[in-house]
Amino acid sequence: MTRQPTNIRQARLEDATKLFAVHQRSVQLLCAANYSAEHMATWFTGRSPDMYLPAMQAGQLWVAEANGQIIGFVGAEPGEVTLLFVAPEVAGLSIGSTLFEFGLMRASENFQGPVTVVATRNSVSFYRRFGFNELEELSFVRGEPPLHYPVVKMVRSPFAPASSLQTEAIRRRAGSGR
Repeated sequence: MTRQPTNIRQARLEDATKLFAVHQRSVQLLCAANYSAEHMATWFTGRSPDMYLPAMQAGQLWVAEANGQIIGFVGAEPGEVTLLFVAPEVAGLSIGSTLFEFGLMRASENFQGPVTVVATRNSVSFYRRFGFNELEELSFVRGEPPLHYPVVKMVRSPFAPASSLQTEAIRRRAGSGR
């Protein structure tokens, strides 16, 4: 699949089911090489499309659309990019990078400290490309009996070089017109 024109917009409540489907496909196809079959089978245990509602209601979740279809999403709050998932069919086409730069811009607005992200094992190298470094190993728990999913908390200094979207936003605010 070739890169399609992408629109990023605020997530709406009616997007929840589509987000959940993208999230599940992304995890199943992009995380499988880094987690056990047992992890993959229970990743979404006890979860539903309602899990996105608090972030949507807080205005902290955005979707990427191409040709009217949701192809990825990013969540951000001050100081943290909270979610980033893309549809497997657009992985490697810069959709994730575009969404992540957008999320970084949002996480950095009115926030002066370092920005963090919690990375699945398969996404650590992706975040390194944006100047993030491993801070600590964590895990989340799903299933019964409880199964621990290893993840990595990563951090980027507030003095790291700005991403292309952040640089563009700074130029617009400064009135340079570029």
